[in-house]
Amino acid sequence: MADFTDEKTKQSIKDRKSLHVRFVDHVKTYKSFLEVEAIAFKDGALSKKQKELMALAISIVTKCEPCIEWHAQQAFLSGASDDEIYETIDVSIEMGGGPAAAYARYAFKALDYHKKN
Repeated sequence: MADFTDEKTKQSIKDRKSLHVRFVDHVKTYKSFLEVEAIAFKDGALSKKQKELMALAISIVTKCEPCIEWHAQQAFLSGASDDEIYETIDVSIEMGGGPAAAYARYAFKALDYHKKN
């Protein structure tokens, strides 16, 4: 299991930001992915906040740490309360069992990091 520290979160953010342009310039599917992402997370019948909470749950169940960090931040920035995030984690644990509970700890660390930065 990974070490869920502020340094890990900082490194995840640094990697995402530093590699973004390289991905745009060299990975043929990435621009299309970003377009899909923009459409998927637009307010519609579901709000961006609701969609970010869904994505956070999926990220936890699929054990994608960079995704957990990103969607915890985006849920927070979209106005999700701590209680909404906690309930999202509850759903993740129900769907993903023990492994989801272990990875959900990173959601707490990422949320705490983004609240203070």
